[in-house]
Amino acid sequence: MSSRMKLVPLVVLFLAGLGLAGGIELVPSTFTPTPGEELTLRVTGAPEGAEFYWDFGGDGTVDFTGNAPELTYTTRAGYQEVVLQVVVGGAPVGSARLAITSHEQLGAYRLVQGTDPVEVTLVIRAKGHLFAPGLEESVPPGWILELVDEGGAFTKREDGRLQAVWPYELWTGNEVRLRYLLYPPASGATARLQGTASAYAAGGGRIEIRIGGRVIAP
Repeated sequence: MSSRMKLVPLVVLFLAGLGLAGGIELVPSTFTPTPGEELTLRVTGAPEGAEFYWDFGGDGTVDFTGNAPELTYTTRAGYQEVVLQVVVGGAPVGSARLAITSHEQLGAYRLVQGTDPVEVTLVIRAKGHLFAPGLEESVPPGWILELVDEGGAFTKREDGRLQAVWPYELWTGNEVRLRYLLYPPASGATARLQGTASAYAAGGGRIEIRIGGRVIAP
C-alpha cells in the first residue's frame, strides 16, 4: 500500500455503500492487472480539502485513510471490491465502489454510463493464448435488458441471465466486447451487477473469473 496512507482501527457505515454518490469515481490505472502488479486508483470528482477513507474488501472496515486523491497498492490474485468514502469537514460527501479482478491469463471488466437506460459494456481481454472466450451476466430482477451490440458473439438469454460466447482465438492484448442497455423498473432505481468471464487456455483447461469494474447501476 502507499506509504501516504495509515491504518486506522475504525468501522464506518459508508454513504451509498453499494454504489456511487456525489459524482465521485474511482479510476484504475488498468482494469485488468496481473497478480503482483502495482495498481493505482485515482479519485475524480472530489472537492478540495477532502479526506479519503479506503475499504479494501467492501466489508465496511476502513483499512486506510489520507488526504491524497490516489492510492497505489500491489494486487493479489482473484476478485476484490474497493469502496471509497470521501469526507469533508467530518461529513461524508460521496462514495464510490470498484471491483478489481487480477488473473495471469484473463481479464474482464464492466463499464457503466447513463441512467435511463443504463448502458453497460463488458470487455474480455486476453493475457495469453486463449480460445472461445465467453461470459455470463445476471439481469437484475425487475430490470429489462436490451442487447445492442453482440460484438460477434453467440448469445442466449434465459432464467435472468445473459450468456455469450465468441468463436474466436485470442492472443495477448486481444479483446472482445459486448454492449447492452438496462431499463430500470422505476425512476432512481439502482441494482447490483455481477457476472463471470471464461475462456479455454491453449495449454488446456478452462479459466473462469468474476467480472471487475463497475458493479452498480447506474
